[in-house]
Amino acid sequence: MAQPYLPAEKFLSRKQETILLDEDVIYWKRMQQLTVFQEPSIKGVCSIDFRHDGKLLAIGGDEGKVRVFDVEKTTGSSKVALRVMQASQSTVKSVHFSPRGDTIFSLADDGKIKQYRVADTAYGVNAVPIIDIQAHDDAIRCGAVSSLNDHIVLTGGYDHKVRLWDIRSKEKTMELDCEYPVESVLFLPGEQLIATAAGPIVKIWDTTTGRPLTALQAHYKTVTSLRLATNSTCLLTAGIDRKVNAFRTTNYSLIHSWSMPSPILDIDVSRDDQTMAIGMGNLLALYRRAEIKKETTATAMIEDKRSLVRTSAPPVKLAEKDRDTRKVEVVAKNADKLKIPKVDKMLSNFKHAAVIRLLFNGKFRSSVDAAIVSYLRVIVMRGAIHRALSGQESSVQKYLLIFLNHHLFKTQYFSTLREVTVAFFDVYAFEKLDKDVVKQVQRLKVTLSRELEVQKMISSLIGSIDLIVATTKINVKTSTDLVEDDDVFGEPTIRAKDLDELKPSDVGPKDIEDQEPMQTV
Repeated sequence: MAQPYLPAEKFLSRKQETILLDEDVIYWKRMQQLTVFQEPSIKGVCSIDFRHDGKLLAIGGDEGKVRVFDVEKTTGSSKVALRVMQASQSTVKSVHFSPRGDTIFSLADDGKIKQYRVADTAYGVNAVPIIDIQAHDDAIRCGAVSSLNDHIVLTGGYDHKVRLWDIRSKEKTMELDCEYPVESVLFLPGEQLIATAAGPIVKIWDTTTGRPLTALQAHYKTVTSLRLATNSTCLLTAGIDRKVNAFRTTNYSLIHSWSMPSPILDIDVSRDDQTMAIGMGNLLALYRRAEIKKETTATAMIEDKRSLVRTSAPPVKLAEKDRDTRKVEVVAKNADKLKIPKVDKMLSNFKHAAVIRLLFNGKFRSSVDAAIVSYLRVIVMRGAIHRALSGQESSVQKYLLIFLNHHLFKTQYFSTLREVTVAFFDVYAFEKLDKDVVKQVQRLKVTLSRELEVQKMISSLIGSIDLIVATTKINVKTSTDLVEDDDVFGEPTIRAKDLDELKPSDVGPKDIEDQEPMQTV
């Protein structure tokens, strides 16, 4: 169904982008190293996850067990786990609480997804999972649970696949091929987009179409961890190239980058962005955000500059010979007000659908067809052509198709009008169109078929001409042996060597009789 008009997103000016960039860079530059811990050996803990209330902590390790601890318990034996589930005979790489916190998911190297009830008191191998799915053909390295739905689980494995599961039906609803072993997956805000880390590339995918939207290639070695920060407006990536990069989730531009002393295995940041933890094998680095300094911010710099700007022009002094210097007031004529055409004013306000209605309502007439194409080109360049065409009345659709029918195959207009044509059929492919619109679509179809026939004839003609030219070049015989180089345009000159090369059969009987007898000396 056609969507109503929505204004296109306004772009920031260069000045606004510079201010925004400066403030974001300064914000993350304030993250300074607090301390580094070093353990004598690498622990067997592979994954940890806090429940949403922060009271329970789940740990998955090399021995294939999932342990649940009460972090608020301060009396008695606080190091004893409340629950222990033998989830696998191999390593449990990822554990996650459900959004409600009553169940826990285990993702292991055997490629299985298992779900346990936190309240189940069975110990070890006696703990029976309520869900057991063979999700991957290879080890599951990472996963994520939807915060909006307890039954949606995202998994990534060493089989290069990322899969989205509905655990109620035990069926995958989406599968993505990432071309490399998948190290980390993440739901982005709204959960219509997901981020995957496979090899040195971080990709952003659309879950509705299963297509990649963009690829972030700021690492030159495997990316191992993805995290969201700053209220999900910043994406942090870390890899074994010892780099931590911060990207905006609005346009995925790089904000800041840190260098670490060792390859990074995992990273996390607190909800208030004040603390960042980075795991590097047997090293754990903690970063803390420093206090802000007013003089270092871009906004403060601009405010300081504004204090130096004059609010009025300096007084003008007039000096004449033999007269005293006096102050005069200089009056200049105001510039004429620029009159902007109505269409240009609409485009400046990003009212693209209104521009389409004005151009093709049957009343608007431009003295030059190029003007209409130029307006359409602006909308195409802004990426708003689909939104501008959707929801238009049948009369607008009709006149648009008439315009396309007359001008689509003009060389100077084709690149723009082709995008408009494709967008029109993308928007209205499954719509019930008015009979007049259908008639114009059929005419456009006839015009297209005629153009294809013309192109075929031109291609055939070009092929025939090429064949004739090639054949002519082969059959042309040069007479350079009988003609001197300097006498190409004059009389041919017969040389002695040419007579010597004549065969006996070239001389007839009559020629022999006419020859004078040889004289013997």
